Amino acid sequence: MNTNRTTRFAGLLLAVLMTVGINSALLWQFDAVAHAGLAAASSQAPVVANLETVNIVARRV
Repeated sequence: MNTNRTTRFAGLLLAVLMTVGINSALLWQFDAVAHAGLAAASSQAPVVANLETVNIVARRV
């Protein structure tokens, strides 16, 4: 087997494995943050605010 071809194939395989590992780790973290944000948002009680009517009186020019 050609050593140059083997070295290039091993380099390509290492690059692909590193890319897959980094991307899966980032997606895993994004998923964890999304679930944490969803849990934090669902634990808050909904707030209903009733605002009084505001009448603005201004002079027309």
